[in-house]
Amino acid sequence: MDELINNPFFQSALLPLVVSLVVAIILRPHGWYWAGLSAIAGFTATVYLLTDFNFFPLRSHLKILLFGGGAVLLGLLLDLLPRRRIFTGLLFVITVAAALWVAWPRFRAFEGWQLWALAIAGPLYVAWVVVASESLRQKSLQADSVVFALSLGTGVSAVLGATALYGQLAAAISAAVGARLLLHLFGKPVAAGSVMLVPLVSVSALLGLGAVIYAKLPWYILLVLALIPALIRVPMPANLPRLMHMVLTVLIALLPAVLAIMLTWRETGAPPI
Repeated sequence: MDELINNPFFQSALLPLVVSLVVAIILRPHGWYWAGLSAIAGFTATVYLLTDFNFFPLRSHLKILLFGGGAVLLGLLLDLLPRRRIFTGLLFVITVAAALWVAWPRFRAFEGWQLWALAIAGPLYVAWVVVASESLRQKSLQADSVVFALSLGTGVSAVLGATALYGQLAAAISAAVGARLLLHLFGKPVAAGSVMLVPLVSVSALLGLGAVIYAKLPWYILLVLALIPALIRVPMPANLPRLMHMVLTVLIALLPAVLAIMLTWRETGAPPI
């Protein structure tokens, strides 16, 4: 049993997929945004196995996970409260602050343009990805596709960039959201909601930033991954069959993720496993 629990494939793929699928089936009849919590549940199962919910000493990946936990509540508030334009600005500021909190210990290791790039470009990447993805909260297929592609691209690229833990965490998000994508094949989807998008996109984006500043992930990979929330808005013919529409939506989201993985592979070589 211990061998199964300690298996990376079980921790970051099978477990979050199964947990998310079961919880989604249970919550789906309730409508609203509750089904979005299924992906949170799947990811949380992986976090428990990898951390035992022990967040001290407070290392970089634990900061990311702590912010992700708080972002669940933030996303829930955004779903419950009437929509206001000011909330978008507030979300932008909060995610910038989270990125600076994660990156702060590395500031002393940089100077000149590298320091400014870390202090400005890194937080802007996180804030852009989160805000752009959160605007898809009522578009279930597009929202699920964005989170799936972003976390998958981040996870595989992070492993290639020599940070297996970040890769495992991001892969767990893609597996958990993959369960929601499977349900699109069997009936009317349920909106993802900010309660799913804000925490999972925030964690994925922060893991990508962390892989750049704490490991060997090339900085330009984040620019490629930042294309995902933009490309998902490419219009498609309205008369497409449902299955074809789903497949094309996922593939469009995956294009930058695949490109990011290929560029990282070319830069770093085969994964260190």
